[in-house]
Amino acid sequence: MANLPSSSGMLSRLLSNVFNTSIASRCSASGRWWPQPEYELSKHRTRAPSMGIHRRTRLNVVDNSALGKEADTTGKLPYCIHVYKQGRRAKHMPHAELGDKILVAIRGQMRKAYVVGANTHAHYRKHGVPVTDKNMIVLLDEEGNPLGNRITAPIPTKLMANRGSVQFSKVLALANKYI
Repeated sequence: MANLPSSSGMLSRLLSNVFNTSIASRCSASGRWWPQPEYELSKHRTRAPSMGIHRRTRLNVVDNSALGKEADTTGKLPYCIHVYKQGRRAKHMPHAELGDKILVAIRGQMRKAYVVGANTHAHYRKHGVPVTDKNMIVLLDEEGNPLGNRITAPIPTKLMANRGSVQFSKVLALANKYI
C-alpha cells in the first residue's frame, strides 16, 4: 500500500490532462477536433475553396467598356448567373475555367462574357496555367463581339489555344499584354 500514489495526486494529474491547453487548442473554426479537413488552411475559413467560377461568384471586368467602368466605379461587381459548359452530372452547373463563356448580371442587365482570368485554389491549380488574384471577364454584346476595344489587364498565354473560335479570337485581338 505504501507504493501506491495518493488519491489526491492522481486526481490532480487527471484534471491537468483534462484541462490541458494544447488539447483544447486543436479545436478549429469548423468545431471539429483532430484531424482537420484538408480544405481548412486557416481557422477563419467559412467554406471550402472553390474549384472555379460558379453561380454568384463576383467578377472584375477588364475591358474598357462603359458598362464595366460604371460597375467598377459604383462598387457593385458583376456576378455569374450561368456557365455555358456541359457538366458531368445533369442539373449540376459546372465550374467555369479560363476561356469559358458565362452569363453575368451587371448593373441590372444580363450579359455574356468570357473568363480571361480565374483565381483558383492551390489544390485545384493546373500546371502551366497562371493564376490571377481576381476573377476577370470580358463582356460581350448580343452578337458575341466584345463591348470594349481594349483589355486593360494581362491575360494568360494559355488562352491562345482558343484562337480557332471566331468570337474568342476577337477577344484575343484586343489584348496587348500576355503572361
